Amino acid sequence: MTLRNLFLCGAALAVTAIASTPSFAQSNDDLGVEILQLLVDEGVIPFDRAQGLLDAARRNAALRAETQAAAQAENVINVPYVPETVRTEIAESIKSDVIQTAQAEGWVAPNTLPEWTQRVSISGDLRVRGQWENYADDNFPFFPDANAINQQGGVLDTEGFPLLNSTFDRNRVLYRARLNVEAQVTDKVKVGIRFASGDAPGAISTNSIFGNYFDRNTLWVDQAFVDVEPIEGVHFLAGRMPNPFYSTTLVWDEDINPEGVALTGAYSFSERANVFATAGVFPLQERELFDDSYLYAGQLGGEVEFASSFFAKAGLSYYHYENVQSLKNADDGSRLTDWSAPEFLSKGNSIFNMRTDGLTTLAGLASEFEVGALTAEIGYTAGAHEFKLIGEVAKNFAMDESDIAQLRGEAGVKPGDLGWTVRAFAGHSQVEEAGQWRLMAGYRHVETDAVLDIFTDSDFALGGTDVEGYELEAIYGVYDNTNLALRWLSSDSIERAPYSLDILHFDLNVSF
Repeated sequence: MTLRNLFLCGAALAVTAIASTPSFAQSNDDLGVEILQLLVDEGVIPFDRAQGLLDAARRNAALRAETQAAAQAENVINVPYVPETVRTEIAESIKSDVIQTAQAEGWVAPNTLPEWTQRVSISGDLRVRGQWENYADDNFPFFPDANAINQQGGVLDTEGFPLLNSTFDRNRVLYRARLNVEAQVTDKVKVGIRFASGDAPGAISTNSIFGNYFDRNTLWVDQAFVDVEPIEGVHFLAGRMPNPFYSTTLVWDEDINPEGVALTGAYSFSERANVFATAGVFPLQERELFDDSYLYAGQLGGEVEFASSFFAKAGLSYYHYENVQSLKNADDGSRLTDWSAPEFLSKGNSIFNMRTDGLTTLAGLASEFEVGALTAEIGYTAGAHEFKLIGEVAKNFAMDESDIAQLRGEAGVKPGDLGWTVRAFAGHSQVEEAGQWRLMAGYRHVETDAVLDIFTDSDFALGGTDVEGYELEAIYGVYDNTNLALRWLSSDSIERAPYSLDILHFDLNVSF
């Protein structure tokens, strides 16, 4: 339609509307006829349509004139009475009809956000912790900090070794902040991304310490994964994912998020019995010119409910670590095998000096690791409360004491390949509402090379192996999604020189 035709249509409509007003009907009747005739001549509207518009306008004008004359004659305004309930019903009916029509015709969806937002969920948590660390007076004061040595690429022996703190008590305030975003891309595909705080690189801690003159803190990508469910109950995960293995903190710290690919599956025989399985491949250390380090892992397990209130769960796991044992340099003092030094170390695993020049030290892992773990729990529920006993045993089948001695070339801490832990819980399984509570008591014994020291619990003894001791915890919900927790951990060394440490945590936890 041309601009001229649009103008003519608009003029015709305007004149027709004005003509329907009694006071203007006579004066504009001829003008309306002329414009409508022009539209017919231009082929914009057919003749019968133009005649219909003019007749309708005249009828409306006549009807309004009659109505106004009757009102003026009686000098009365007639307003029919409509009960409140009827008016409400009429308003709701009109509103419902409009909303249904709008949704059906795609105008707008009232009171809703765009469709994609319904597939995205955001959650997170914040923990503020007071931490008190008390070291025994008779602790050995000269433990080398193997991780600090390797972060420097080795140290000169004449300059002395970086040392771990084992004698000075510390009082600290820390926080952990995490923000999780999940998107349900399709019914079969989900993507998850989580950001977390943390002072330093590493896999096992997202704590940031207060006391750096208000300097801003670093935010890390804690999780970034895709979860594909091609068959109901079967999940393929790729990326930096939530830990897919059923375990305790003996093998895996609670902040561990493995990187790699995993396949998980579960099958239910009934509402009370099911089995599950997990397998995964996880790169540990990528090297440009030499063999990479990997973790190959698998797990089989099952869980059952019986006698209405009792339940049990168990999982058998195998973790094969490839190329994590370090290689000693040749006796000529060369450094050709320095590439095999671990990127990160904690404390407790058997280590040796990879260098042979007699002048420098670079720490290497002395043991291989092929860890088998059995994790199990049994418990019962009484109303909203749960009482549970959970334990885990881990053994490193690849540890060879003679191999470790040969790499060391001198006496060292006696190696061990066994670790175990047991915990008892009472109260609510999750403290998420005001008034809920949970108590925990536990004990653990972790020998030097039972597990990799960089992955085990980073809170107990401040991380590492070759430790044993107790832990107690109490949690109470002060508000919904807000709780206070008190935890005490007491540890002692097993084979190395005396190292005793008591730690007290007081936490404020908030989730959303």
